[in-house]
Amino acid sequence: MIRACKRIVSSGLSISSTKFARQSFRSLMSLVDKNNAKDPKLRDYQQTAIDKCIESIDSGTRRIGVSMATGGGKTVIFSNLINQLKHRHIASQTTDSKFRSLILVHRKELALQAADVIKTFGDDDANVQIEMGKFKCDVESSDVIIASVQSLIRRLDKYSADDINLIIIDEAHHAAAKTYINILKHFNTDVPETKIPVVGFSATFERADNKSLSCAIDEIVYHRGIVEMIDENWLCEGKFTTVDIKLELNDVESVGSDFKINQLSKVMNTDEINQVILKTYQAKKLENNLKSTLLFAVDVDHVIALCDLFNKNGVNAEYVLGSTNDVKRDETIKDFKNGKIEVLVNCGIFTEGTDIPSIDCILLGRPTKSRSLLIQMIGRGLRLHHSKSHCHIIDFIGAANVGVVSVPTLAGIDECTESLSELTLEDLREIKQEIDAKISQQQRKEEEQQNIIKEQFNELVKNVTSFDLTLTTFEDFKSFNESTNQSKYKYRLSTSLNELTQLRQSKYPWVRISDKAWASPIFGDAHLRLYKERDKPNDSSNSSLVDKYVLKLYRQLPTYVPKGGGIRFVPKELIVSEDIKTSLGKAQQVMEKISSDEENNEYGNVKNFSKYAKWRSKLASPKQKTLIRSKLKSLNNSSNPSPNAKDDLKIDDYIKTMTKGDASNILFASQISSVFPIRALLKMILYDNKN
Repeated sequence: MIRACKRIVSSGLSISSTKFARQSFRSLMSLVDKNNAKDPKLRDYQQTAIDKCIESIDSGTRRIGVSMATGGGKTVIFSNLINQLKHRHIASQTTDSKFRSLILVHRKELALQAADVIKTFGDDDANVQIEMGKFKCDVESSDVIIASVQSLIRRLDKYSADDINLIIIDEAHHAAAKTYINILKHFNTDVPETKIPVVGFSATFERADNKSLSCAIDEIVYHRGIVEMIDENWLCEGKFTTVDIKLELNDVESVGSDFKINQLSKVMNTDEINQVILKTYQAKKLENNLKSTLLFAVDVDHVIALCDLFNKNGVNAEYVLGSTNDVKRDETIKDFKNGKIEVLVNCGIFTEGTDIPSIDCILLGRPTKSRSLLIQMIGRGLRLHHSKSHCHIIDFIGAANVGVVSVPTLAGIDECTESLSELTLEDLREIKQEIDAKISQQQRKEEEQQNIIKEQFNELVKNVTSFDLTLTTFEDFKSFNESTNQSKYKYRLSTSLNELTQLRQSKYPWVRISDKAWASPIFGDAHLRLYKERDKPNDSSNSSLVDKYVLKLYRQLPTYVPKGGGIRFVPKELIVSEDIKTSLGKAQQVMEKISSDEENNEYGNVKNFSKYAKWRSKLASPKQKTLIRSKLKSLNNSSNPSPNAKDDLKIDDYIKTMTKGDASNILFASQISSVFPIRALLKMILYDNKN
């Protein structure tokens, strides 16, 4: 059979036609390796993992972890690691010296499995003993001690701190638990400076309660995940199917990083959902000739309900609970391995340490938020076996439940809104590539739109002076771009850009006097102000608040009038509109009316304040320059405890080319608001000169 598999693999057949043969060959070879105690052969990656561990220990990092997908042979690796470290230890000693290893496990199945593998791969004369329940270890005569954490914590007084030369932790994602920490403290291995190496093995070093594993593990020195193991045919491929059961989990509370079991059970353990699980299994069994199915339920009640339902419908199903006695458990697992039981139902019993390679279907009837738990559950079905080419993994959840971890996450797909129908990990990776391509295309479109926006900005501010830019709520392209509202692929002008556009199109020189106000001079003793306010819409509907633009005329009080409370101007409201263009139109009407009726108007002489007046383009007068330079430098010095001398040069450079129009705007704005306009201008000057 092995020779036949080799011939098929080495022939010129296509990959797809030889995939099952290759997997069968790998499976058979692994069995041969396991049973060849005299000449055990490690897989390449297994020896690499051992080399990484030894290298780390030699370099002084002694609390280390190996992350290995279920089915990767963690027990084989640490059995051989024990051998190699033992031989190195003996070779380095001048006298006979005992090398004793302690393997910590948290379940009976793990202890028995470890004992079996160590006897297969270990030294022929190694004395392997178990410290668990009725099994009591004789420390002095032992070479390898396999201890359940629950038993060892009660028997620590029989161990001296120097009795152990190496500690192995199986399923080390549990190592943050108090019992593990207390054991490590007993052997002085709870600190990074430990002299005794501690090596933890797990399919995933994530914990459901988010506690840090740094109390036991300082560095993960080797990782090999499910995807790599499948790609290299050390694990069988999985075919993934999702069944949308219209499940609503929003009201199910969480504890730690996963659902509360009692609340989750109430949602999942219903006649309707259980019927869906049964019928899905029956359909898949007919389609794929399923023979060995492991079903994960939520809790004990869910386990019993599903098992009864399957049996009533002609499916030979059994269950195992935490309370099942050892004899019954062993008998049930043996019957399941031998094919006498079709479906084995459990709730968390078989997430770890279960070595049943013939499993060809996993039913996930227990939604989870834990990636670790998901990997542990599906890993039960991915071991190689001559009877299968795939394991069918069926997830009863529905794709749209936020926070639920599902199979697509293994391929890097964080959000999957489509149902799966017997897709392999390879299929999922292709979907991921398509998603990435779409994202890249979207990013390119967004970059193109960014460039369009930037061109619009550059065109808009072409030939615009620094002070003109203070008309807006931004002073550079970055803030301009951030203020631009955008849909998925289209951009539209923001409120800020619309304001800038309308203000720039006005024939009168509007300048900002605050974050939400602008002003424009009319004549010597009066000016207009435009305020932006947030208020209810004009139609009095219940819709959200909108921006309104309030135009007011301000007249300065005569010098002989007492100015109670510091009031200098008397305001008169002219118009309120949700459209800035309307308010600016009203402002233009007022200015044009005053200009056309200059001889009879009540305000006296009117200066030509149009932006296009010839006087505005002339260089500012020495008096204007001196006054504005003084304001800018004074503010800069007061704002910076250690003012930069280069800033003064930048201010001087701006002042040299300043026009009368700019100077008039600056002085006018600073009369109304003494600080804001100068600060805005100063920021623009320094920004312009830095870029």
